[in-house]
Amino acid sequence: MGQPFLYEFLYRGRPAGSAEAPAWHVVLGQHVTPPGASATQFVASAALTPAQAEAAGFPLAAVLAGIDAAALAGRDAAVAEAEAARRERDAAVAERDDLAAQLAARTPAAGLPAVSDRQFFQALAEGGAIDPGEALAAVMTGTLPARIEAAVAALPSAEQFAARMLLSGATAFERGHPMVAQLGAALGYDAAALDALWRRACAL
Repeated sequence: MGQPFLYEFLYRGRPAGSAEAPAWHVVLGQHVTPPGASATQFVASAALTPAQAEAAGFPLAAVLAGIDAAALAGRDAAVAEAEAARRERDAAVAERDDLAAQLAARTPAAGLPAVSDRQFFQALAEGGAIDPGEALAAVMTGTLPARIEAAVAALPSAEQFAARMLLSGATAFERGHPMVAQLGAALGYDAAALDALWRRACAL
């Protein structure tokens, strides 16, 4: 036989000035196993008066303390559940943003055409990435600007020759070329900044 527990609490207040005092009662619940039965059954008491409830071990102070504890436990469980959901949401948002950034870095904006070497280096100079003299030298003689040369030098040695050939000898640059993102990152350009650079170059 299970221990009795508070199953229901009813408080009836009175309006201000009423001659009747506030009243309350409780209903106790209990799980019992009838003789010969294998399963327990739930049994509820009738509504108990304050005196009857106290005699059963449920004075008002104990009843209210139990209600407070149950409410606080429910609140704490809800807070913990909400916090777990927030962490799960934040992780999903971070994963989404990371995937979006990776996709943006690999997929240039649609409709961006190739730009000439003159447009490319002029846009870099006007954006402050290289100085105008370096832009002129790059177009006229194929000499790489210092920051681009440093970026090429940071590549694996097996890739440096191809990079210099491309950057020094190309007459047009494709936004979708893999080296654009790689060298753009070395110059401080993310995918959005590279797209903006390409648009500026297209207008020159």
